[in-house]
Parts: sequence; C-alpha cells; structure tokens
Amino acid sequence: MAKLLPLVVFAATALAVTVATAAASPDRGTRIIATPTSFLVDPFQEELQLETMASSTSSGTKHIGPVPSSSSDSGTCGIDWADDTFDRFFTIRQTGPGTYTVYEQFKNGTFVTRTAPSPGACDSSDGYGPGLITAGLNGTMHGYLIANVVCADPLAPCLDPSAACDVPANPCDTTAGFLAEFFPGAASTVDTFFFHYAGYDSANQALIVHEWKNASCNRGGNHGDIATATATAIEVNVCP
Repeated sequence: MAKLLPLVVFAATALAVTVATAAASPDRGTRIIATPTSFLVDPFQEELQLETMASSTSSGTKHIGPVPSSSSDSGTCGIDWADDTFDRFFTIRQTGPGTYTVYEQFKNGTFVTRTAPSPGACDSSDGYGPGLITAGLNGTMHGYLIANVVCADPLAPCLDPSAACDVPANPCDTTAGFLAEFFPGAASTVDTFFFHYAGYDSANQALIVHEWKNASCNRGGNHGDIATATATAIEVNVCP
C-alpha cells in the first residue's frame, strides 16, 4: 500500500484502473495513485467519523458489510510485500441526482510479510530510505478509502437496488467489483485513502521499522515503513 500519490479511475463496466505512478494500494494488490486535493484532515479522526456514519439510519444512506476479504499487498515499488486478511464495510451516500460517495472501511485486518522490498522502499519522501522485509512476520492493519461515483446519466440515480454481495462470485471482495455490482455503467474515482500497518508483536523483534502509514497527500502522505533493514534516505518531497 505504499505511495507516490495517484488518481484511480474505475470504469464499472470494464473494471479499469488507471495508474499514473508507483504507489501502493488500498485495494491490496492493485496499486493506486492519488491526486492531492486542497484540504488535509486527521485520518484517525476521520475513521471515527466513518464509524458514526456506518451506524447511521438516515435516508439516502446504505450500509453493506462485513465482507470477508484477503489480498496480496503491493508496496511503493509495485512488488507484493505482504498478504492481508480483513473485513470490508461499505457506506453509500447519495450526493446528487446521479452522484454518490462510497466510504469503504477495512477493519479487523492482519498481514503476513513476504521476502521483498519493504512497502515504503521506493518512497523516501519521509526520510526513510530503501528497505527490505523478510517473510513470516505478522502485524495488524486498518484503513479506509473514499470513492466518488458519477452515473452514466448524472441526472438519474444508478444505484442498483437488486445488487448484492452474497452471490457465488462475491463481487464485493474488491473495491472495483463492489462498484461494478452496485453502480453498473457508472464511473468512479478514488483520491482519498489511508491505511495504517503495525508490527508490534513480540515475535517481530527482527523489525527495525514497525509502523507504516500509507496515505494520499490529502491525508498526510506516506510515513514510516515495515522493514528489517533500511538505508539512509535522501528526502524528496512527494506531497505538495
């Protein structure tokens, strides 16, 4: 999930993802690039707000989850560094006649590392240099992303009332699959994401950097790493 910040475009019919630069991925396994926006918020506070929203019964809000999921996890170098297991929770809010915002939460997450470049190895913007990670180390992860959906006809609703996750193909175990199932024919963008990884367990004493924040620029950018070895970094400003 590491990042050199991107814009992710989902075409719900083709499930296409456009990637502009090396970045890790909120959809575990699909690298995402985030376009910075003009505001910055505290992502931990925003997670608390999403928890409140997830329990809202207000009209125009729909909740789906938990959806058990697992995925490989790519780092800033584009190489898978871990395998993740987590539950997805989705909250849909209609924001206009043919527009929606989808809040996807990743909860109860764990990861198991692979032998690979560390997730932050190709992003030295926070002062952490290229790193390595060895296989078999465990940790926890959680996070969220925000998708903006525009219907093919922006003046008409396109949320499919018959859409469901409990079908044989389980379309909801990826972000793109969920959007295609619930918003057929619509387009969507993701420019906000935040993921937090921690390897504090006593079994992980091999880690010399054990906390990594993987985030879009409008949520603070990347910081830290999950690594058993690192080199000195030359800091380069990635987020404006």
